[in-house]
Amino acid sequence: KAYPIKYKVLDENKILVRNLDSVNVMLSVTPKPAIDTQWWYKPAQSAARFLMMIRSVSFTYRNQYSMSLPGFMPEAGDVFGQRNSGGALAPGLGFAFGLTGDDFVSKSYDRGWLMSSDSVATPANTNSTEDLQVKMALEPFTDLKIDLNMSRTDNRNRSMQYMYEGSPTTRSGSFNMTTISLRTAFKKRGNVRNGYSSSTFRRFQSYLPIFQQRVERQYIGRTYPEGTGMSGTFNPDNGTVGMYSSDVMIPAFLAAYTGKSASRQGLDIFPAITKMLPNWNVNYRGLSTLPWLRDHFKSITLTHSYKSIYSVGSYNSYSSWVECMGSGLGFMQNTTTGQYVPSSMYDIGAVSINETFSPLIGLNITFLNNMTLKAEYKTTRVLSLSTTSAQLTETGSKDFVLGWGYKISDFRIASLFGGHKASQKAAKSSQRGKGKANANKDNDTSASGKKGSTSKFAHSLNLRFDFSLRNQDAIKRDLQTSLCEATSGNIAIKTSTQIDYAMSRMVTFSLYYDRQRAKPLLSSSSYPTVTQDFGMTMKFSLTR
Repeated sequence: KAYPIKYKVLDENKILVRNLDSVNVMLSVTPKPAIDTQWWYKPAQSAARFLMMIRSVSFTYRNQYSMSLPGFMPEAGDVFGQRNSGGALAPGLGFAFGLTGDDFVSKSYDRGWLMSSDSVATPANTNSTEDLQVKMALEPFTDLKIDLNMSRTDNRNRSMQYMYEGSPTTRSGSFNMTTISLRTAFKKRGNVRNGYSSSTFRRFQSYLPIFQQRVERQYIGRTYPEGTGMSGTFNPDNGTVGMYSSDVMIPAFLAAYTGKSASRQGLDIFPAITKMLPNWNVNYRGLSTLPWLRDHFKSITLTHSYKSIYSVGSYNSYSSWVECMGSGLGFMQNTTTGQYVPSSMYDIGAVSINETFSPLIGLNITFLNNMTLKAEYKTTRVLSLSTTSAQLTETGSKDFVLGWGYKISDFRIASLFGGHKASQKAAKSSQRGKGKANANKDNDTSASGKKGSTSKFAHSLNLRFDFSLRNQDAIKRDLQTSLCEATSGNIAIKTSTQIDYAMSRMVTFSLYYDRQRAKPLLSSSSYPTVTQDFGMTMKFSLTR
């Protein structure tokens, strides 16, 4: 029968029994149940892994600044390029170590370091680039991997004609930043029967008067700056911001096509770093662990990728723009009326949102015999807003891709001509060779030491077939007239076949055949075409 004892653990291998009686007992020590058999272990492990799903995070920030300053008269010195000029070092230690900015041009002019003759018309040019890249790798589960990435690039150029009164300055640059426009990605774009009607485009039009009022409210109570010829505070009756100006259309465009309400979207044409949104790549391999699939497939991978970029291709500053008391707001002269109206500093011709699902859903399968199968469905959408013509061009494409591949590791072309007997003979010879190798292992080893060993080269044969179907079209939408019409489009079917054969370590022979058929959606702009490309290549590699 069981007998209770009192004990104390001395170390991992010894215990001290403290019973004071004289009973003889048989002591059996059994281990406790493994922790991974407890009911709470797996849920706790999954929860802990989810909390620690961030595997890596990387930040890359680059700030580059350059300056070209013609007409600089002091000569370069021997130490850090410095020369004593009028009791001060020229160009200064700050310039030598890169601790300077655009104000260096005005400081050099005030100190008499620049040639101010009107005959020298080459302006001072500066360029600044600010680039931020953020990458994060997540692994919520063992077979699920998510890669997030965010980026923002702001490139600004400045040209200053310091030799003229007032130092006329021209600004230009470009901008792009990752965003998310997923809410409107699958909205219907319309067709020829309903005049390419789009609910997102109608929302864009309805946002224009709302954003016009919001931009106009920024100028209420502002005093007209000097140089405009206008006095008093801002009066909309003298001219206000236009509904189809870039200050109004761009924020309304971003709000409508990113799925935001008009009140949540800011008025900044160049959003701040805090407005960056992530894009992602997703890979899932968990299907390969299911019992039936594990027995029939070597690997199964599901893929998904999303990327959306908001970009301002290029812009320039207005020559007639006058700033309003250092607030960042200003007025620009209307070329038609001559009045100064509220406007931003920059003349922006076009902005765009480039959205890509590459793929929206993808499947990669590897069979047990190393045969591969790939199926992908991709979609793209490019939204380009022209502020000069108040038109939106919406280009979309849908792609279905199917790929098949197979690799034969040891393939001999001679076996194709020798028939079945040659294959059997080669197999029997191989078996005899193996028997002899096992029987005379010691002799082969000594022989190889004398004569040298030669390794057998496997002539691999790679077979590849790809099929793709692409439907692409472009629709032009006019904000003022609400007219929507298709401008281009086609349906393209492409097949590609390729055979690669490794003849030796240095020679690879290839055969390929590609065929593409394109059918236009608008017969007035193009006509059906068929393109075929076939041939063979021989590649020599002398480095192996």
